[in-house]
Amino acid sequence: MLAFRRGFATAVTLSLAFEAVLGRNSNVSRNTAFATSRIDFTAIELDSIKNPSVAVSDRSSEDSWWHGFDGIPFLLSRRSKRKLGKKAITTNEAAVASRRLDALDMEQQMHRSLAFGDYVDPTFNCPATTTCPLVCVNSTDDCPVDATCASANSAVADHEFELCNDGTCADKTLGQACDAELESPCSCGGLGVTCAKQIDFYDNCFEQFQNFYDDNAECIANEEENLPQVNFNGVAFKACYIPFIIITVLMFLWCAFNQRIAPVAGSNAVLECAIKGKESEKWIQTGYKRTFVGAVLHGLIIIVQLAFQGLLLFLTIQYYVQQEAGPALENLKVIFHDEIQVLMAFQIVWMTGFVWCFLLKYPSSIRSLFLRRCLPSDATYVAVSAPVQIVDTLYEKKCIVKFLGFLLDGFYGFMDFIYSIKSEDADTGLRYKTTYCKVRIDEKTGSRYFYFRMRRYIYDETESKFVPGRLSATEESTIGNWLSKDQLQHGLSSHEATRRFGVVGPNVLDLKKPTILGSIVREFSKPFYLYQNFMVWTWAPYWYYYMAIVQTVVRVTGGMVVAIFQYIGDMNLYKLMVAEGTAEVIRDGELMTVDQTDVVPGDIVRVTPGLVYFDMAILKSQRLLVDESALTGEVHPVAKIPLDPANSMLVYNSKTCKSSTISAGTTVLESAGGDGYDVLAIVTQTGSFTAKGELLSDVLSYERHQFKFDTEVKLVLFILLVEMAILVSVVLHFIEDHWVFAWFYAVFVAGTCLPPLLPTVFVVSVGISCKRLQAQRITCTDSTGILVAGKVKKAFFDKTGTLTEQGLSFVSARTSNELGKSAMIAHGEADIDPILQLGLSVCHTLTTNASGDLIGPAVDRMGFSALSSARMVDDHSVMLGDETIKYLKRFEFDHHSMTQSVIIQRGDEAVVFVKGSPEAISKFCAPSSLPSDFADHARYCAKNGIYQLAIARSTYTGSKELNEVQRSDIEVDLTFTGCINFQNTMKHETPAVISELREGNVESAILTGDNVLTGIYIAKKSGIIEPNKNVIIGATVSCDDVIEWVNASDDSEAGDPLVSIPENTVLAMTGEVWNHLLRYDPKSAIALGNQTFVFGRCTPNDKVSVVSTFVQYGDITLMCGDGGNDCGALKAAHVGIALSDAEASVVAPFTSLDKTITSVTDVLKEGRCALASAFASYKYMLMYGQVESINQVVNAYFSITFSEWCWVFMDGIWPITMAFSLPLSKAAAKLSPKRPTASILGPHTLSSACGVLAINFLFLVIALLLLWNQDWFQCRMWGSKDVSNVTVLGDNYETSVIFLVTGYQYISSAAAFNFGYTYRAGWFKNYVFVFFFLVWTAFQFTATMTSNAFSCIWRLNCDNDNAVRFVTSTEPEALYNDFNTTVMPTSFRGTILGLMIANLILNCTWEYFIVNRVLSKVNDEIAGMKSSQHASKDSAGDALKTELVEPIRVDAEVA
Repeated sequence: MLAFRRGFATAVTLSLAFEAVLGRNSNVSRNTAFATSRIDFTAIELDSIKNPSVAVSDRSSEDSWWHGFDGIPFLLSRRSKRKLGKKAITTNEAAVASRRLDALDMEQQMHRSLAFGDYVDPTFNCPATTTCPLVCVNSTDDCPVDATCASANSAVADHEFELCNDGTCADKTLGQACDAELESPCSCGGLGVTCAKQIDFYDNCFEQFQNFYDDNAECIANEEENLPQVNFNGVAFKACYIPFIIITVLMFLWCAFNQRIAPVAGSNAVLECAIKGKESEKWIQTGYKRTFVGAVLHGLIIIVQLAFQGLLLFLTIQYYVQQEAGPALENLKVIFHDEIQVLMAFQIVWMTGFVWCFLLKYPSSIRSLFLRRCLPSDATYVAVSAPVQIVDTLYEKKCIVKFLGFLLDGFYGFMDFIYSIKSEDADTGLRYKTTYCKVRIDEKTGSRYFYFRMRRYIYDETESKFVPGRLSATEESTIGNWLSKDQLQHGLSSHEATRRFGVVGPNVLDLKKPTILGSIVREFSKPFYLYQNFMVWTWAPYWYYYMAIVQTVVRVTGGMVVAIFQYIGDMNLYKLMVAEGTAEVIRDGELMTVDQTDVVPGDIVRVTPGLVYFDMAILKSQRLLVDESALTGEVHPVAKIPLDPANSMLVYNSKTCKSSTISAGTTVLESAGGDGYDVLAIVTQTGSFTAKGELLSDVLSYERHQFKFDTEVKLVLFILLVEMAILVSVVLHFIEDHWVFAWFYAVFVAGTCLPPLLPTVFVVSVGISCKRLQAQRITCTDSTGILVAGKVKKAFFDKTGTLTEQGLSFVSARTSNELGKSAMIAHGEADIDPILQLGLSVCHTLTTNASGDLIGPAVDRMGFSALSSARMVDDHSVMLGDETIKYLKRFEFDHHSMTQSVIIQRGDEAVVFVKGSPEAISKFCAPSSLPSDFADHARYCAKNGIYQLAIARSTYTGSKELNEVQRSDIEVDLTFTGCINFQNTMKHETPAVISELREGNVESAILTGDNVLTGIYIAKKSGIIEPNKNVIIGATVSCDDVIEWVNASDDSEAGDPLVSIPENTVLAMTGEVWNHLLRYDPKSAIALGNQTFVFGRCTPNDKVSVVSTFVQYGDITLMCGDGGNDCGALKAAHVGIALSDAEASVVAPFTSLDKTITSVTDVLKEGRCALASAFASYKYMLMYGQVESINQVVNAYFSITFSEWCWVFMDGIWPITMAFSLPLSKAAAKLSPKRPTASILGPHTLSSACGVLAINFLFLVIALLLLWNQDWFQCRMWGSKDVSNVTVLGDNYETSVIFLVTGYQYISSAAAFNFGYTYRAGWFKNYVFVFFFLVWTAFQFTATMTSNAFSCIWRLNCDNDNAVRFVTSTEPEALYNDFNTTVMPTSFRGTILGLMIANLILNCTWEYFIVNRVLSKVNDEIAGMKSSQHASKDSAGDALKTELVEPIRVDAEVA
């Protein structure tokens, strides 16, 4: 009741003249503007009063529509309200004419708005006629003569009237009676009687009743002074803050004791990094254990955190108890009788809890604070401190960032001091991130271990610290040991297997199965949601509880959306990692079945068809087919062979013995042993050390590519904090009421500066694009790659199977004497030389599956299939015609030597055939056997796109046993036999894809193992190199380390491109030349690499080298390949796209199940769409925050606020629907010539956001100025400075105009940002957004132009006949202004509507035409000038380096 009293007291003590035009600054007073002598009400010209002919609905009916809202449990009765003063009015015309009001205009049969018995002046004239503020007296006898029923009804002086409690008069003569339930609105106990309501000019009311108003104000003031006050030094309060202080002091004393005063010597030690590629990182391990004291302190801290939430809830309830909010709270004890005191207590708890809880977010976890340091031997937890390398190179030299860094360093230093921790390395300056890992005890071995980043670390008693639990079967063992009969028969002993299990642990990838609940808890545990939690609490008291509900819904919705998308991503990854099954192992000489998790390195296992759980090396097999698509993306099954006994003295290496290696995550399709034995293999690695584990570990530890956004967001946050501080100060200055009420206004402004949905926009945009890619049969295992795809500048393609069809077409085979014939002229099998037929039929690595289908490389299959007389008998023999040829030994294709070879038995001879690239074969052949034009012929074929292989032969006459023969023993002194020619057909979609990439400003290049000339042929045919371009090839490196550069057209010597590159010329080079440049001149390598479109004769490592170098030097790269030898490059690129039918491939974040390169453009278009959508939503959220912050400041200036439904829409419905529908726009049909920006401080983003913000602010100013210049408004301004009762502050014209104009800016701004430029589909194709836009536009326009129950939802264009607050009340509630209406003239409503439409048009025009067209072109020109300046100042390599932003380029980001 107190707030209502304060509001009423302020209202009735308003002076005759409002202070100023805005209540402050205008020098034109009401008296000056409308100087007039007292005008008697009866002297008004009758024609000037146009009362609205409004039908009065009977709201007392139980069937009325608003009763549908009754009984909603969360609704509170605001406070005692005036009951609806409805009386049965007779329709007798004479009786009606007798009433004083109706006597004003009998001809028009006008009547007043009868709701609450208050009058509404329909004329919009000044001065305004209204029901005078109530006159409150001690008894009816004290009522002045002018405030009696007789004076109010002088026209019917002979009638008898009864004064009702609410100030209305019941005509007893007409049979009327007062409603017994009516309550007096006079709130002061000593002046509780309401005199009869009088209708007069508003100023006249004060001339007549000012003394009564003063008495009432004094009465209320006296009551306020006499209210019981709570003593904050009382026992109850001391019981709260004294324990809090003691617990806080104990916490910091514990930290100091644990880390500084009494640290345990030897608790720290160096931890060896077991992450591949990061072995040099310095990690620290520190032992900790639980103690009773620490556990007690930990429990007390948790209790205090919960206590803050409980106290805030308690004080919120106490506020509404003090406010007499409703029957539900009547039985609760009133502790605070003073509204200010309860709000002050709330604020103290809020501020203390906010700071205290945020301080506890600094440590890794609260629990970790209360663990006692100890020796590793006693540790139950191990804290692993790993360096975090973050370098913001873009702005590191700017003063503001240096200042920001200084502040952050100071903050970190302060936090480290109070918690007595060390988070920065004194030597390197790197900050450490500490993770607390729980130490577990192995049930089988009793060993103590923990997991960190999927790696197992075990306690080593000899070193007294934890060491990596790494064990390889290759340690102190050779291939010969593995192949020994004893090893194959006995395997490991049970004791040895147990020992090894204690070291490496179970064969699992340590990743807990994600749950939706866990994802939600993890998301809401972030510091941002703690901030959100306290922001929501500020809305709970002060009659804003409904906004606390709305804000909670908004924040929970945003957090849930992020958590769900995160859960989906985690679950997809978990499905890749989890594996369940059994394995058959040989232990103690017996074959037994064990759970696959119990297998250890060194176990001999029986290989059976199915999923592979660990890395293995094949020891014995006859036929073994493996599907490696899930791991490498390889399309076709791969045949595996046993380890070669010739390498018995060597140590196994998975790379050199690739053909004998089966990796975890692959699938064995077929396995068959020989007579009397099974397919046996030895386990080489388990757990996270397998090939699958390494890849998944990289995925888990992968940090999303750092955009400029990631650097700038800290600066933006700092700017918002500065803005927050400024606006809070402004609001506190504007609010002239008690500082307790001003505090709420200030915190509301602070909360809107940092919008609650801001962290969700990127996650939502990525999730939507990921779903759309899946619909296009493109799977995504790492959704963060989608945003990176939006910035791709360089695309690398494998040739065979990617740009060209997977299969090769056999064309011809030519002997050395037939090389002069055209390779494209095909003849029948009979025309192929018999020696070549023999070579084709035996020199391969083919095998057959159970169905008899050929399995092996495409080139081998095509060559063998060309011989109809050839047939595979088994893995050891082949038939050519009627002759059966037995294999003695086969060697797989080697990427380094570029050859494969075979020894066959033919008669009494051991014949050797070697097949490989012409360049490689020529090195191994006797010069005399090579045709003189061999090199020319090879180049000619390569230029014409012919894939050519050469075959040579010899007879093996060595003394070594065949099982001891190595490749180097037979690939020497060969006799050239001939060449085999294949044609690789271009995929029909390739030219269109390459063309679209070029139009999208994405450079393309080929990485191929084929001849560089063949690559050039495909590049020109596909459009990667324009047909009219000349090509210079870096062919070879001479013995004196000089690169030979030749013209591709005629093989003539070309000039050194390091000196100058001729016009209309591009480069191509071999892997050998690339490696030479990279080794001796890295700057030149990257400079020339940017001009190179074909990299030929590349090994898999060469491909990785090329991609990695471009990544290192700043280009956002994409690699597309069909797996196999491309998997390294796929993994090295920012965006890897594997063309594979494996639904879940870990080698690349994207997998095209349709195996088409159109997936490249699909991914890039979705990436650009996701990035543009994320920034559109981001700008909208910032705009929403800025518009609302401005609204809050303007409200503070006028001492007003919005009504309930206004807040519900502005803070809930509009932001959620607009922000979440903006990213639903589909990707553009084609790639744009530019990439979307990733900079929130770049010219594009700033011009867009700031421009729309300026336009919005301009229209707000124009709307207020237009309102200010309305004659009817001059006498209807809001003049109260009392903000204690927020429920009355929205019933005025200022609020109406601000809400209509700025409220629609929530919609019009979103409409402007929905323009996707060229990255997203057309504006109208975002159907969900368009639907919401049209619905909310219709709502806003209808509320603007109509005056009925609909507009009264927002208290707009509303009078007392329609005033129902549907959020916080289901009962009609009178308008709380002096004129009982917020209805605006129709003409002015049209003006406001025109402003809203103009605001929409100007916003869209600015965004579509100015930002996305004019300013975009200007920005491009400026960027081009800067690039030219860089190029003129330095070499190409140096210029590149000056543009780098780790790890991206500045020019890429600005674009």
